[in-house]
This record gives sequence, C-alpha cells and structure tokens, in this order.
Amino acid sequence: MQSLWNLRHSQFLKHNAIFFIGSVAVGALNYLYYPVLGRLLSPAGFGEVQTLVSLFLQIGTFLSVFGLVTVNIVANYEDQQKRNAIILEFEKLALTMALAFVALVLVFQGALSDFLHFTSSWPFVLLALAILMTVPLMFRNAFLRGRQAFGKASTGNIIAAAAKLVCSAALVAIGLGTAGAIGGLILAQAIAWAYTAWAAAQLGLIALPGAKKGKLPNMKLLLPELKYGLLVLVGSLVITIQYSLDIIIVKHFFDAHTAGLYAGIATVARIIFFLTASIAQVLMPAVKLSNPSRENRRILLKSMGLLMAVSLPVLLLFWVAPSSIVGPLMGDAYTPLAHLLPLLSLTIFVISLLNLFVSYYLSLRRIGIAVVALTGGIITYILMFSHHDSLESVIQGLLMGSLSMLAALGVWLVSIKVKEQLWLRNS
Repeated sequence: MQSLWNLRHSQFLKHNAIFFIGSVAVGALNYLYYPVLGRLLSPAGFGEVQTLVSLFLQIGTFLSVFGLVTVNIVANYEDQQKRNAIILEFEKLALTMALAFVALVLVFQGALSDFLHFTSSWPFVLLALAILMTVPLMFRNAFLRGRQAFGKASTGNIIAAAAKLVCSAALVAIGLGTAGAIGGLILAQAIAWAYTAWAAAQLGLIALPGAKKGKLPNMKLLLPELKYGLLVLVGSLVITIQYSLDIIIVKHFFDAHTAGLYAGIATVARIIFFLTASIAQVLMPAVKLSNPSRENRRILLKSMGLLMAVSLPVLLLFWVAPSSIVGPLMGDAYTPLAHLLPLLSLTIFVISLLNLFVSYYLSLRRIGIAVVALTGGIITYILMFSHHDSLESVIQGLLMGSLSMLAALGVWLVSIKVKEQLWLRNS
C-alpha cells in the first residue's frame, strides 16, 4: 500500500505524465503534418520536405545543445541572477552562430540544391531563417523544462506544432510547394516564441538591469559552461544524426521518388522515438549533481520502465501489421515499402533507448559518454556509407551501428565498475 501511495504521489511520474500527454499531442500534430503534406505534394516534393526537416534537426542540434545546457544550469544553479545572466549570454552566442549559419547558406545555397537534387535553392534560405527563429524559442522552452514547468513547456510545443500544421498546409495549398512548408515552420516558431517568452518571464527569466543586448557574448562568463556544452554537443549530435542520417543517405543515393516513399516509412517508424523523447527530457532536470547516486539511478530505472511501457506495444503493432499502419497514416502510395517498417522501427527503438542513457550521463556531466557516442556513431557512418546498395542495407547499417553503440555503453559501464572495485580494494 505504501508503494502504491508513493507511486500516486511521485512528482517525477506526474511530470512524466504531463509532459508525455503534451508530447503525444505534439507528436500527433507533427505526424498529421506529414500525411497532410504527403497528400498535398508529390512523393518527390514530400521527399524534399523530409530532407529539409532532417537537415533542420541535425543543424538545430548545434543550437539545441544550448537548450540542454540551459536545463542543466536551471536545475543546478541556486543564484537566480547568475543563472539568468549565463542563460541570456548563451542566447547571444547562439544567435551569433545562427546568423553566421544564415550567411553560409546564402553563399552555398546553389551547391546544397545541386548535392541534394533540389529544383530550387529558396527552401534552404528559408531553412536558415527557421534555424534563426528557433533560438529564442528554444532557450525559453528549455528554461521552463529546467524549472520543471512541463505544463507550460508542453503548451508552447503544442502551439508550435499546431501553427506549423496550419501555416504550412495553407502555404502549400496556395501553390508555394516546399518553400511553403518551411515558411509555415518559420511562422509557427514565431507564434510559439510569443507564448514561451511570456511564460518564462513569469517564472523569472528576465534580463538583468543595465544589461546591453547589443554587446557581444561575455565569453569569460560562459567558459565554464562551454566545456559542458561541448560534451552535450557530442552526445546530442550523434543521437540526432543516428535517427535522421538514413533520410539524407537515401535522398542522395536513390531517385527522388524512392527517397520520398522511404521518407514516409521513416516518418511512421520515428513515432517510437518521439513518443519516448519526453521521458528523456523529464529525466534531465530530475537528475542532479547534488543528488545521492542511488537516487539518480532510481530515476533512470523509472525512466527505462516508462520507455519500455510506451514503446514496446507500438513496436509490436508495427511488426504485426505494417501495411495496415502505413496506409492510413501516409496514404496508399507508400504501402509498397511498408515491409521496411518492422526492421526500421526496431532500429528506432534501440536509438530511443540510447537517447535515454546519453541524456542521463549528460546530466551527470560524465565525459565518457561522449566517447561511447562517438564510437558507435563512427561505426554507424562507416556501415551506412559503405553499404547502401538497397534500402534494406541502409536500415541494417543503422541498426548494427546503433547496437554497437549500445555495446560500447555496456563496456564503458563495466570498466567504471571495475575501476571502482579496484579503488575500494586499494583504499
């Protein structure tokens, strides 16, 4: 009875429930975005949109690092003024980087369109502007998660997803094609930023008196956290590439029609990742450097249990009836490749598990997790770039690489345990 009482009154589980419900709503809206656009665009056009979204995720990883660092800062800093000063200086740095990225895209837009076989370079310019608009939204949403205000963070995400669906569909419907899909994303980011800026200010994220917005970032103030940011960059970048690189490889090595059909199957398989991503996001502010190690491990075990409970039924459904899932979600045009869904969804499940472990050890600022992620990532990239003669071989390379990262994680954890035992013996 006591354990049931603890379960019902667990703040960690309540936060997971709130953010999970919000994430399911966001996921539903995000996935509705793809079937809607899949029906408004040709398979080739849809393949372009999926490629741009994959690039958005991968490029945005460099900026989302600041978001994860922000969550860690909010969770561990007691001094509110110092906390706000560091967060807002990080925002300046991120905006500077985003502006530099916009400039690079303007210079190389033609080369990008040629490499990925796009008919126009304008979508890449709009993609760069979407990255720029992401920065202020990302910082405020991260602040809300760090304060464990998951209801407000979820509301901001729902606003962004709903606005993206409505604005993109409207722009595509009036004939703007791929550019309209990305233009809708920009409008959605702006709308969601307005809400999250208000919510974050209510919880204390305000500029210090006398702070000058036009000045360059204070690198001296940021330096201690930049070292942690490098660790977060490696871990989060590898995971992001892990679940989105296959889209880029297929788009480059296969014809536009095949790439578009594969993008539809990949969209369905990634339901598993996006359903469980909220669990890792709730875990990060809950795991604190000041917590006893036993308490942090308990949070990890609870998170693993939640991940299994959410993902395994979906994985089983994808294995049993792939065609029955792909048809209603993406349309009958995508069912010829439905046989790829079981293996691809298993791969995404492994990556979801990796994401949870990487998030946990990033929260604890363990440098070794970067080595683990890089080792598995390099193996994955070698396998995928050397074996891409068929869509099945691309998926198999991604699965084998992900399993190798999981194996590297196991070896690292065993080595830590052995070192601890040797230290105890010698002390």
